[in-house]
Amino acid sequence: MVSSTFLFCDLVPGERLRWIAETLRASKGTGGVPLSMTAFLTGDALYSLVDARTRDSWRTLADRDGVRVIADGDELGLHGLRDLVASGSPWVTVAGSQDEAPFWQSLVSSLVSEWKGTQKAGFLLCDGPYMSRVTVYMVRFLSAVQAGGFSPELYTYLDGVHALHNGQRPSEFENIGRAIAGISASSVQAGRDPWFAACSRCATARGYYQMNPGTGFCEPASAIEEIAIRPLKEILSRFSGNLPVVSSASGDLVPDGWGGDRVPRLLVFIAHPPYCAEWTFGGLSLALAAAMGGIPATVIFIEDGVYALHGNHEVPAHDKVFNVQEMIAVTTDVPDLEYFVHGPSLDDRGIDLLPGFPTIPRLRNEDLARVFLKSESDGTASRLIFF
Repeated sequence: MVSSTFLFCDLVPGERLRWIAETLRASKGTGGVPLSMTAFLTGDALYSLVDARTRDSWRTLADRDGVRVIADGDELGLHGLRDLVASGSPWVTVAGSQDEAPFWQSLVSSLVSEWKGTQKAGFLLCDGPYMSRVTVYMVRFLSAVQAGGFSPELYTYLDGVHALHNGQRPSEFENIGRAIAGISASSVQAGRDPWFAACSRCATARGYYQMNPGTGFCEPASAIEEIAIRPLKEILSRFSGNLPVVSSASGDLVPDGWGGDRVPRLLVFIAHPPYCAEWTFGGLSLALAAAMGGIPATVIFIEDGVYALHGNHEVPAHDKVFNVQEMIAVTTDVPDLEYFVHGPSLDDRGIDLLPGFPTIPRLRNEDLARVFLKSESDGTASRLIFF
């Protein structure tokens, strides 16, 4: 048996639900290993429960043995969806209603039941505060981790490093900097060991890590003291331990009998187009750094992420953006790093791979099921993160 817990905070495309459903279906034909899944939905992901384009896919998923769909009751009320879901989706468990535990407490309980023996849980934050409500979900998750008697860990990456800005004073929103400081102080007071870090590359790019002319060393600038600025490889060293890590779109695969004695695999799903946002470069950088640090990493180009492998990308001479195709091409032989592309995503868009990328294998959904169920055969847990 392999257990899986997913968290979705952002909009969930119908395409994702289709390939997840087909992968679950295919998993039964790849050795008969049962794969159970609990999907936790909050934020904009809740709209997929009522959207005509996706609600039937969720219902079909929920009808499968071993699949549960749990919605955040507080966020359903905020989004005006509570009555719609309660009356039209009996297959959805609304956390926080009647006898059900609060959403974030339920999520933490599900995770620690899989990651047996863990003493901590972490959140990989890639979104900045106030523009994105994901930072609020991060605070709620880490608060639930602490309330459950575990040590909270926070890894800020990409725009997530804005959470460390000193002097945050929002007039209409929850103060994220103050909330992080409060979680850290309460955790220390309770005798636990919080570990909060920001990626040094991302922090430097955004002005939080600057050269001090007097000392000649880089130092934090305008940063709260609770979040330490650290190299990405140091942050990823935490991923080699026995702890669950969630993000705004993430999951895990944990085989029965998991005891934390092996390094978990990292599966990075590149699901965004390559250049207008930092998601593709950030996901590739994370996977490469993980592999260089001894964490087996698999990159799967899927959904709109397949555009990274289509066409011949030519970066203008005056533009400093990283050519992701060159980055992929020079890292195909890195030990512990493998690349795949989702064939159905290419077919749906009517595109094909750049001829220079024949070494990247295509995955059908039954092949994706085998990648997922590698956890069972290897006795190793896997972390799934969408970029």
